[in-house]
Amino acid sequence: MSFQKNQHRYLDLMVHFVEGKLSAPIFVTKFMDLWRKERDADYEIKKVWNAPYDEMLIASLKKGEITKEEFATKWNALWGLSKTHQLLHDLLDEVFTACDVFNPDSDTREDYEYSESELRAFVINILPKLKGHLPLSDDKLSHRGEHP
Repeated sequence: MSFQKNQHRYLDLMVHFVEGKLSAPIFVTKFMDLWRKERDADYEIKKVWNAPYDEMLIASLKKGEITKEEFATKWNALWGLSKTHQLLHDLLDEVFTACDVFNPDSDTREDYEYSESELRAFVINILPKLKGHLPLSDDKLSHRGEHP
């Protein structure tokens, strides 16, 4: 999946947000835009399939024809994801979801929505998990000399 090609951009965005170089609204917009572009690019592969393999796989799981473990293995194979790439993908999905429930307005914020400080804390907790699964040193992650 294409997020692998842009892992530096995701990490730069996250590090700049945690360091206070980006406000939450700017971080959310940039992160979600990048995530959506990559999602859309990933789904381009479906145009060359002669069947909707992803939908067929989901249907097999729902019908109980395959186990969750079999589903995960087949899903990762379908999209070309190693276990490490799947973990990274899942972590980026978590950040996307956290961004999606960000609400800067304390007057209208629901209990499940994040304030800027809550979103920043969430990203702080995710960063070590991401860094632990990438072949990058910490200095490359936080001092790349470029702004996202």
